Amino acid sequence: MRKRVISILGILLVLVAVLGIYIFRNELEELGANNKVEDLKAYYGLEAGEVALIYNGELQSAKAVEQDGIIYLPLDWVSSILNDKFYWSKEDELLIYTTPDSVLYSNYTTVGENKKNLLIKKNDQPYIAGSVVLTYTDILYNIYDSEDAKRVFINDKFTDYLTASTAKKIKIRSGAGFNHGIVKSLGRGENLELVLDDISDENLKSKSLKWVKVSTSDGYVGYVKKTGLHNFMKAQRKSDFKPFRYTSISLNSKVVLAWHQITNKESNAGFDSLIANTQGVNVVSPTWFSLSDNKGNYSSFADKSYVDKAHRQGIQVWALIDNFSKDISTLEILSSTEARKNLISNLINDANTLGLDGINIDFETLKQETAKHYIQFIRELSVETRNNGLILSVDNPNYASFNQFYRRDRQAEVVDYIINMGYDEHYSGSEPGSVASISFVRNAIDDTLKEVPKEKLINAIPVYTRVWTDKGSKALGIKAAKEWVEKNSINLTWNDELGQYYGEGSVEGVTSYIWMEEEKSLGLKIDYAIEKDIAGAAVWKLGLEPDSVWEVISKIKEQK
Repeated sequence: MRKRVISILGILLVLVAVLGIYIFRNELEELGANNKVEDLKAYYGLEAGEVALIYNGELQSAKAVEQDGIIYLPLDWVSSILNDKFYWSKEDELLIYTTPDSVLYSNYTTVGENKKNLLIKKNDQPYIAGSVVLTYTDILYNIYDSEDAKRVFINDKFTDYLTASTAKKIKIRSGAGFNHGIVKSLGRGENLELVLDDISDENLKSKSLKWVKVSTSDGYVGYVKKTGLHNFMKAQRKSDFKPFRYTSISLNSKVVLAWHQITNKESNAGFDSLIANTQGVNVVSPTWFSLSDNKGNYSSFADKSYVDKAHRQGIQVWALIDNFSKDISTLEILSSTEARKNLISNLINDANTLGLDGINIDFETLKQETAKHYIQFIRELSVETRNNGLILSVDNPNYASFNQFYRRDRQAEVVDYIINMGYDEHYSGSEPGSVASISFVRNAIDDTLKEVPKEKLINAIPVYTRVWTDKGSKALGIKAAKEWVEKNSINLTWNDELGQYYGEGSVEGVTSYIWMEEEKSLGLKIDYAIEKDIAGAAVWKLGLEPDSVWEVISKIKEQK
């Protein structure tokens, strides 16, 4: 019995010794701690008049400023981080904000209800009153004032987060370690919010997580040792922000749109014969308008009698405008407030005069520097189309990683239809290959649906292909391509991976290749559009196709 008591006593002594070593090591670690209290202005990197910006718990390199008792946020930071609807026209020194039914303008002389400026200029850069940002943006916004440094806390993560309370007196430090200075001393039982990307139990229990970033209820941010915290609990940030509601116009059925290329006034006369060969078409988009200068003007081949004829057949007309002229700069037009106004005014006036049902925007080969101006143009145009009962559709290149700056999600918020131009996988000047393989089309539809609601997405299909040689290619409509294949006795073999027939042969002594578009390949594209329940299909262009393809294309309208 004595041996058992001695054994238990020995174990207890060992445990006490281990605990003592653990406590001693921690106390020793803290004994060498940096006890210098941080100068908060230096900690936040503030100069005179500046205000620290803390966004989702992270200190920003950008700084707010205070003037006449008002906190102003750097507009560039606001538009790039919080709300890109705040659009700044540098040329006009004009702030533009677009709502569903109006376009709002402010400059450096505009004042709010408090008689204070909505905008100010600092270091030649625009700053916007934080209260204005709060009015139009779904954020939590808090200002913390102290003798040391003023801070603005902004949060837009309305998700779960972790809270904890201090298990003892601890110090918030400027970095993860006792060698960092003190931001604030805390008593026992004070509540903190943890700033963590991963709030899982596994992450919290991880031995590698020794220090955690926290923020206090009075606006201090820094690091504490995890062992100084307890009572970990999940909470959720809630928002009572009421966003603007954007209304859309849609057809009562799936869209089957056919583009009609118009190259002069006389081309309009081809409508009757071309549309007579179709089946299921309920929208025609004539290529009537083309930008002609950098002031928002355009050339026009429009014809009201064309619209009247289409309407008599129950077909809507969405007139197309393009940016194909080499005499214009799309960037210059779209970055100019006056040019955008002029262009939009012209389009709306023509639409109402002609009795159009909608407008189709086909601005291609945009560069990334043009993207934000393009989106602003689409937003401003959407106000007028919405107010005038017109459908607004926008053509986008087939979805790819290199053209994500088109921001289809931003377009989809305000327009009625997004058209994915599901072709030109291989094109004049590229290496030989299919114009639109089935994987090319499927991947684009899938990726676009991550940004665009299915009820707004139309996929455009080609009724043309290309005949290739080692010296390049030429485009042929399906009708002409079939004739070429027959004339030259080209043997076609089905390729399951591409979802197309492939053929090659010697034509006039030159080896030629063709990846064929025809009823079967188009049928696979239509079937996938049906499977994904998207808004419809579009066809480039009328006149290239045999009548038989329309039975395949119109299947999409059978979908309820």
